[in-house]
Amino acid sequence: MADCRIRNEAVRAAAQNLSSYATEYSNAGTNFENAFKNALAPMEGEAKDAMLELFESKYKEFLTSLEAGVPAIVKGMSDLLEANRKNFEDVDGQIAASIRDGGN
Repeated sequence: MADCRIRNEAVRAAAQNLSSYATEYSNAGTNFENAFKNALAPMEGEAKDAMLELFESKYKEFLTSLEAGVPAIVKGMSDLLEANRKNFEDVDGQIAASIRDGGN
């Protein structure tokens, strides 16, 4: 088995940073959406409608959603990192308790 060590507070901070990045990605996606729609606002016709439909059906969720898009992927990685950090913390405590209990 490979050696394994984490720095608990550093990993906790990294997970929190990733979580905040997820929100930043979502906000950036929403800003992009607004800019895109503002760019199309002066247009008229079916091409404009088609562009808006394409954005709404294919790109909006990917860019803005904390449940299903890029922001969700970043949030998921944050959650995974935090869960693993917590598991290490719990196992460390369990091993210490076992040692204190004489190995039982």
